[in-house]
Amino acid sequence: MHASRPISVEGRFVGVAVAREADWLFLATDPVLEDLEGAAFPNPAEAMRVARIVLMRGRGSRKAA
Repeated sequence: MHASRPISVEGRFVGVAVAREADWLFLATDPVLEDLEGAAFPNPAEAMRVARIVLMRGRGSRKAA
């Protein structure tokens, strides 16, 4: 059985980190983070950190438009 951790940013469920042999695979559930789909991270905390950055950048670009 694979270990997995939900990834949420400010209460918004955005994906799942799934453990592999040496890293964690990010599976996006939110279309805003589809570019991160399949990205490898050393741990779920790093996946969450990057997801937060991408999500916040997306919000910023919408405000500027």
